[in-house]
Amino acid sequence: MSDELDRLWALHALDEAAIAVEQRLRQRPLERAEWERRIQAERHTLDAHRAAGLELQKKRRELEKDIDALNTEERRFQGQLPAVKKNEEYTALLHEIEGVKRRRSDLETDVLTRMEEEEAAGRARPALEKSLAAVEAERAQRFERMSSEETADRDELAGIEKRRAAELEKLPAATRSRYERVRQSREGRAVVAVIKNACGGCYRSLPPQVLQEARRRDRVLVCEGCGRLLVWPPDPA
Repeated sequence: MSDELDRLWALHALDEAAIAVEQRLRQRPLERAEWERRIQAERHTLDAHRAAGLELQKKRRELEKDIDALNTEERRFQGQLPAVKKNEEYTALLHEIEGVKRRRSDLETDVLTRMEEEEAAGRARPALEKSLAAVEAERAQRFERMSSEETADRDELAGIEKRRAAELEKLPAATRSRYERVRQSREGRAVVAVIKNACGGCYRSLPPQVLQEARRRDRVLVCEGCGRLLVWPPDPA
């Protein structure tokens, strides 16, 4: 392999390493966003549970007010009994009292049901709060780890860029210019291997003549499909 192709193959390895690091760096904001969605879902569940509990309390208190009003109404009817002179009026008043008692009994049953629901909600709430706290703690740990990983990745990327610059300086100006132009337009991959008689970038089959020239490894070849620089991979050491 010519010295120029040696440099291009070294750049190929550096570019692949840089792409892998950049992919990790791009992934982390997505991972952070996913953690925030998890937190929001946990909070929404807890908030909905709290709101439901408050609604149960509100309805129970309204029922208790209705019971107080019926108690007042019953006392009023009871106070009227001594003054009633006619049997039919007395009977009608007793009927009203019984009706009040039945309505109050029904409301008291509803209150008991609401209280049981409130107690059940109260028992469930600590588990929801614990779940939220656990996810928040896990997120904090993961974010701290991601920050350390990002610092390491940026340091690694800086090292790759430094080595790439050193390799580029040793390339002929024309090859260096083509490499930079293709790299910018092809998502960081300017140099690709010939794989299974095809371009390793766009997977276009290469003509027999191009394959023969690539095997000789004595000059830079360009894929007619994607414009990337083609290198026949060196034999394993």
